Amino acid sequence: MKVLFEYFKLKKFIEIDYKNFFAGIVASIFSTFFNGASITAIVPLVDRIFARRPIVLPESIPQFPVLKNFVEKLNSMEPMVLLNFAVCFLIIMVIGKGLTFYYQNYFLRSFGSRLLANIRMRIYEKIQYLPMEFFARKNTGELSSRILIDIGMLDQVLSRELPMLVLNIFQAIVFLAIVLMIDWKLTLIALLIFPVLLFPILNLSRKLRKISRSLQINWANLGHVIQESIYGQFVIKAYNMHKHVIEKFSKENEAIYRSNLSIIKRTGLVSPFSELLTTIGGAIIIVIGVGKVMNNEFSSGFLFMFIAGLVSLIGPSKAIMNSIAYIYMASATLPRIYSILEQEQAEIDSGVMECPKLQSKITFENVSFDYGGNPVLKDISFEIKAGEKIGIVGPTGVGKSTILSLLLRLYEPKDGVILYDGIDIRKFTLKSLRNRIGIVPQEPIIFSDTIRNNICFGNEHFTTEDFEKAVTITRVSEFVSNMKDGYETMVGERGQTLSGGQKQLICLARAILKNPEILLFDEITASLDSESEKILHQALEDIMKNRTVVFVAHRLSTVRNMDKIVVMKDGCIEEIGSHEQLLEKNGFYAKLWYFQHHK
Repeated sequence: MKVLFEYFKLKKFIEIDYKNFFAGIVASIFSTFFNGASITAIVPLVDRIFARRPIVLPESIPQFPVLKNFVEKLNSMEPMVLLNFAVCFLIIMVIGKGLTFYYQNYFLRSFGSRLLANIRMRIYEKIQYLPMEFFARKNTGELSSRILIDIGMLDQVLSRELPMLVLNIFQAIVFLAIVLMIDWKLTLIALLIFPVLLFPILNLSRKLRKISRSLQINWANLGHVIQESIYGQFVIKAYNMHKHVIEKFSKENEAIYRSNLSIIKRTGLVSPFSELLTTIGGAIIIVIGVGKVMNNEFSSGFLFMFIAGLVSLIGPSKAIMNSIAYIYMASATLPRIYSILEQEQAEIDSGVMECPKLQSKITFENVSFDYGGNPVLKDISFEIKAGEKIGIVGPTGVGKSTILSLLLRLYEPKDGVILYDGIDIRKFTLKSLRNRIGIVPQEPIIFSDTIRNNICFGNEHFTTEDFEKAVTITRVSEFVSNMKDGYETMVGERGQTLSGGQKQLICLARAILKNPEILLFDEITASLDSESEKILHQALEDIMKNRTVVFVAHRLSTVRNMDKIVVMKDGCIEEIGSHEQLLEKNGFYAKLWYFQHHK
């Protein structure tokens, strides 16, 4: 019962359209009716045609006038006429069963597939709005596993097991009703088998759920190993670490094999165990039933009908047990799925104001921030005036990039406030605030698409003239002109066909096409060679005109011409001033400058 509640919990997160589900239920009822009615043709075939005896209704079957008249008509028919009638009836029932089974399968599988697509979409949407801290805690392999593998197990439940479970439940009910009407005592003897069958299978299902839960973790780990090994091929080859990554892969691969083997061992027991018990039960029923025929308690035709009904009942019953086992096993994925859907959505757009053009300044007032309890920024305060070019420098890990993330509201300060023309930036809608800001990250983010689509990513409203201006001012046009397919060139995963400088220029063009008033640069020259850096600086000279610029840099030469330089140390602001002023102070900045230029 607890497992069912786990599945019903999905209703909290997604809208469910039940039209196809109820249409499938109706089709299942008709399919079951046709299937049940088809076995009634056995009675006239055995009693009237083969045994040449009149059909006699057992006393256990209600003696309805309509039914008695129908039996009398059958008894009055010539054997060959009755044979033709029984065969035609059987054919009609089989056709009806086939048609209704098709629609039952179509409607219920459509319901399952739509539900699955909605779950997958809801998870993906949720991930897009989760806080940055969430992605810092999770690896990409684990998240991919939840979207693909965990949902894949639910696919089996919703698209295959659910339709068959519904059909088999209806069939079990109908065939149970048939055998009960023929002889309820004999039916009760047969039903004693099912509790013996049910309890071991339920116990087995709980064990399968535990194994399946560990299997999902193994799949997530394997996905992470694969992604890391593909992404890190350069380092793996350079450091001769092939054996190391193969051993990591082998470890997770073997764990998956062992989990699968445990599942195979346990699920393999279901069918033989069911077969043994049903065979023993069937043999007992046949012995007792033949005795009843010999005692004239009912005819051989009704015995055959009873056995056919019982056999037809066994099939759906076994299928129900198998479905229950799989539903239990697949339910292990649900907590992993809910762990994403129940995450608090940090990017809640609490703002109601549209962010206007910056007129005066942006102010950081006593801002503090930490990652998981580790202080990164400690009570920092400084100003960025409209149109001003500011550099932020300091050793690695002092919180330089965090300042840019806070300005974009990718994170929220633990203490303090960021003011935009005197207004708390949290009062602005996220969309309007971010539309005012363009950012070029340290590691170029390039998608597996064309150069044009990478530049246009996130930019909805622009003209051809805007595009040409962006690629010209950033010097992208210079290297694209030498490519056969120009801007339609596919760049591969992470832009693997491009150089580091080319990727950085494309990211720069993306930011410029947005035409932001505020530009943020996060150590964009850190991994470039001198020639690429020179080209980038030439582009930056034109780009930064008439814009407010915040430039995070490790190389001090990159920011020496900025209007103001903020010097960070241990999460605090150590000094603020122009390049010349800071050198005159002969403080921390001067030491960094001397270290970088007089090694």
